[in-house]
Amino acid sequence: MILFNKILIQRVFDSYLIHNSSSLNNHKSDNYYIKLVDPHNFLYVEKKPALYVSKLYSRQDLLANSILGKSKKYNYQLISRNFFIKFVNQFWQETIFLSISNPLSELYIDKLKVHGLSINSQEYKNFLAEFSKGLISGRIKIAFNTLDAQSSKTNNITSLKYIWKKGLNLSWPNKGSYLASLFTNSRFPNKVQQSILRNLSKNQLPLFSVINNFNQIILSESSDEILIKKNILDHFYQWYSKYFLHTNVNKVNYQGLFFVSSQDAEEYKEHMQHKYANSSESKNLKVFATKLQLYYKLVRSKFNYIEFRLIPDLVELGQLVSKYQYYNHIKIHSNQYCTKNAFQGQPVYFIEPVLAVNNKSKKIELIKYIYPYNKRNQQLDYKAVFMNYKTAMIAWQKFRQQMLLYDLPVKPKLTIYNLESFIKQCESNPRIDTETILFVPSVESYLYVKNKMKLNIKINWIQRFMNNYSSLKVMSQRMVWSLTSRQPTNF
Repeated sequence: MILFNKILIQRVFDSYLIHNSSSLNNHKSDNYYIKLVDPHNFLYVEKKPALYVSKLYSRQDLLANSILGKSKKYNYQLISRNFFIKFVNQFWQETIFLSISNPLSELYIDKLKVHGLSINSQEYKNFLAEFSKGLISGRIKIAFNTLDAQSSKTNNITSLKYIWKKGLNLSWPNKGSYLASLFTNSRFPNKVQQSILRNLSKNQLPLFSVINNFNQIILSESSDEILIKKNILDHFYQWYSKYFLHTNVNKVNYQGLFFVSSQDAEEYKEHMQHKYANSSESKNLKVFATKLQLYYKLVRSKFNYIEFRLIPDLVELGQLVSKYQYYNHIKIHSNQYCTKNAFQGQPVYFIEPVLAVNNKSKKIELIKYIYPYNKRNQQLDYKAVFMNYKTAMIAWQKFRQQMLLYDLPVKPKLTIYNLESFIKQCESNPRIDTETILFVPSVESYLYVKNKMKLNIKINWIQRFMNNYSSLKVMSQRMVWSLTSRQPTNF
């Protein structure tokens, strides 16, 4: 790809299609284009003559070897940048044109070099470096969409023009920003989400995450945040974009992981300890058990640049893809994506009602599975959502022993869905009573949490003092480093 500061070549970008701000049409095709997005600065297609000159009279049949030649009919004059224009382009904004490489553009660049009018290679490298930094840091927004290649040719599309804003040249705040969402009715939580939060707080489904000795969740950092050196203006724009610009175009810089399986969380902790063996902080990592309520609250809340993901039980997922889905008594939910090699999300199992013969009345009745749960010496009936196939089978066998009056099948009818989509369904369908839903963890997760609770009780006051001492030690070291080092550590 070729970037031109002040140059526009005819017919050099035939494979791209740009929508302007007034109408955004989607064209289905197998091709793709790049659209530079800014809420107040949409790219548009320049359909004018081939060369950006003072008098635009050039035609499609203009040859490359006559671009710089003098003509009796037309008087072409190249526009040169003075000091003021260079200053504006460096610190305020710069108009750039993007096009694909072709023989005409390459010949034109060679002509400029022959006449000594092109910029030197070092200046062009600096321009590309700043442009790349703008793309990675988010100052230049990018989106992907489909393209109708034939339509681009019909519309005489030549190149992309974009006004690259720099420095304190910021876009106006928009309605989709984080601060604007605080004053709208769509802020979290609404009435349905409040009901789900109340139910999740009552559920004892554990999720596992890795935390440090400050009880903070470990977040993985994007490589862009590490490699790019940011100045004060870059940090200011990141803060401004976080609170005042639309959140949908903001990229993810940090990612937090929650695990359904305690074994997967332990392996993740051991991986980080092995990878960062020289770091003192990696030695204080531990697996923390929390409720599904916390994960749901973090995911639904607006955290710009931070994304939280739920890692499914990998062992259960492998068993489901390779074996469980082929059982005759198992049915995949109609909205569930499942193939012979893939399954979307964390699998959950529902025991469906079955028709059974009443041995006493000899009548066929519809038997619904009810999960009994004792809470404060009071037995409540719930609709069970199992996180594990074996746990669902154990619960069904126990249910058969309690329902000896009916001739129940050995294996129940199970419907498989995923946890994330099921929660979304509860949000969108008011007929689902979330108060009667109970998430049942696997036996392994239950035993892990039970053993952890016993271990925490055995911790004496000396061990707690040592943990607090370690935290104070790290904080004091950071303070000393910030005072003695030329490049203070990031807190």
